[in-house]
Amino acid sequence: MIKTFGCSYTKYRWNTWADFLKLSFKGLLKNYGTPGGSNEIICRNICKNVDKDDIVVVMWSGFDRTHSDAFYKKNNFNEGRYDPSKRNHEYQLTLEQLFDRSVEYIWLANKFCEGKNIKIYNFLMTILEMGETQELQKFTSYLPIADETWPIDMTSFCLDNSSIGKTIKDTHPSPSQHYKYYKQIICPNMNIKPFEISNINLKKLDDNRS
Repeated sequence: MIKTFGCSYTKYRWNTWADFLKLSFKGLLKNYGTPGGSNEIICRNICKNVDKDDIVVVMWSGFDRTHSDAFYKKNNFNEGRYDPSKRNHEYQLTLEQLFDRSVEYIWLANKFCEGKNIKIYNFLMTILEMGETQELQKFTSYLPIADETWPIDMTSFCLDNSSIGKTIKDTHPSPSQHYKYYKQIICPNMNIKPFEISNINLKKLDDNRS
């Protein structure tokens, strides 16, 4: 079974790369994407839900996101970016602490899969050292996660690959951008054949967004 993990870049109101990947595997795919998800919850979902014969495809989220089980149960989506103003001062985390913790979760998920002989493909929502701050941080991983060998992150990819159809205020990538990333980045890395969709139909997917 192919199992996909990530945040709203993986599971959203419209088609994402995971939905297109499902077409390549003729429906044999389960999507565990969680909107607003931090790398903590993505890691936990991987460790809880994969078996030895699975293939894991994960798009890691911004390092500066946090997670609260209570918040998720109430709202059915995650908190998103860490907001220190909502927390008692003595418990605030620095950006570097958030970065280190995020790398630790990525490392753990990869080691978990390695220990069970599960193939895992790593992709990024945005540049690892940038997160949702939109500013490149001078942090370095102290754990070997080999992120320098990973493909271009989706946010950077979309800067040079605009939507085929209309643009809207929502900043999430459009279906056609997801499809381009799936076809040009994910499929070659997984050595699989992309499911062909015409630009006319991709435009319809873009235009039908609300």
